[in-house]
Order: sequence, then structure tokens, then C-alpha cells
Amino acid sequence: MVKFWRIQHLNNLELMHVTFLNQVFSRHMHETFAIGVVEAGIGAFTYRGANQVAPVGSIFVINPGEAHTGGGFEGWCTYRVMYPEPALLQRLASEAAGTRQSVPVFSTAIIRDERLARLIRHLHVSFESDSPKLEQESDLLRALSQMIIRYSNHSNEMAVPERTSRERRAVKLAQEYLEANYAENVSLSQLVELTGLSGFHLTRSFCRATGLPPHAWLTQMRVLRAKNLLSEGYPIAQVALDTGFSHQSHLNKHFKRLVGMTPGQYQLGSKIMQDSKKYCP
Repeated sequence: MVKFWRIQHLNNLELMHVTFLNQVFSRHMHETFAIGVVEAGIGAFTYRGANQVAPVGSIFVINPGEAHTGGGFEGWCTYRVMYPEPALLQRLASEAAGTRQSVPVFSTAIIRDERLARLIRHLHVSFESDSPKLEQESDLLRALSQMIIRYSNHSNEMAVPERTSRERRAVKLAQEYLEANYAENVSLSQLVELTGLSGFHLTRSFCRATGLPPHAWLTQMRVLRAKNLLSEGYPIAQVALDTGFSHQSHLNKHFKRLVGMTPGQYQLGSKIMQDSKKYCP
């Protein structure tokens, strides 16, 4: 099983979700990074003169231009992998350090980091769905930035400066824009252009100020607007579209996660309360 696709709004980022049985790749290299997570089986490849073994839940990373083999260990392996351009990781490293950096280099091919692996897998799964652009872009930035900060040759150069008045103003601008355009498929690049901060610094400053990344804050705003419309009796499917959710099931998922009940339950409860008020003496 091999699924291959590209994400157009992320500069045609290439992705694969594969299961290989008794398949071995000859030595080859990529012009991009190869960053993946093993979902099942055991991944194995030769890289930098050594045999590398990637168990379930581990991350593997191969630097651009470095030859390696590929294949499963003891027969089969299922993994998700993405191929980001070197320029993207160089930009993220520069944004994190506050000064121009070279393309990051990862000295370790296998990374054991459960939280980061879950983040990368979640990101990859979101690329298979119609998740909002802001969520995909924010999660990609977050995952790659964490990899660079923790595991690349630039890890000691990533200082975290104090929040400035410029950053506070940028967060306020971003919040105002998201609140005014909550039904639109807002992208991180739009917020970057609006605020003048890099995607890395805007996302970090937003999280520090609000406790949520921009896409999660936007989801909260959409659910709040949905509650208003539901209480007024609008059909649930219409409410989903009017508040920026791609379809009703997405509204259901986020509404229940944040409110503790389905939109239908909330709407029914609102109607009962309204009806009871009509008959109060």
C-alpha cells in the first residue's frame, strides 16, 4: 500500500503513507529532508555507514543529499513520511534564533520522543483531511521547529527572548482578525503579513499570551459563534458552514470536545429553556 500526495498551499510539500512487505530500496538520496514516524512493524535502513532500526513510535530523519537504503525489518513496516524543503527548515532555524542560520543538520537518524512523534503523526493525518490551513501550517511549524530546537546542530543557538510590546500588539491584531474572519479558511501567512512577525514568533507569542495556538483559538471562536446560532434555532448543517467548519461532523467533533455535548443536545436544551420561559408566570 502506497499513498502519495502533495499539499499545494505548503509549497507542494510531498507526503507518503506506506506499508511495505519484503521491500528493500537501493541506496538513494533526496534533495529534501525525509522526516517520518513508524506506525507499525519495524523500520530499518542503512545510513551514515550504520544500520538504523526504527521501532513503532519513533521518528526517523534523513538529511538532504545523504545516501541511504530503505525497507522493513523482518518483513514489513508501516510509516508516514514528509519531505520538507531545506529552505523551510533554514527559515525556521533563522526565525527561532533571531539571526540568519544555515540549513539545520540532524546528527541522529532515529529520535525517541513520544510527544514529538505524536505531533508529527497528528500533523500527517491532518494533511489527509480537509483540516483548516491555519491548523496545518501552525502544526507543521511547531513540529519542525521543535525538531530543530531539540535535535539539530542549531539547538544551542535558540534563545527565547522576552515578549515585547510589538509582540503583544501582534497578538492583539491576530485575535481581532481571527474574530472578524472566523468563518474563513485563514492561513498563517495571512497573519504573518498582518502582524509583521514571523510565523514562529507569532505562534509562540500567541500561545504565551492566550494559552492556545492561533488555530485552536480560532476553533474556540467558531464554537462560540455556533452556540449563538444554535440557540437561535438555525439548522446544525447550516451553522457548521456559517461558522467555518467544512461539514457538520467537524462541528460535532469540536463542539462536543469543547462544550461537553453535541450541537443537537445543546440546541434542544436551549429550546427547552426558551419554552419554559414563555410559560413562567
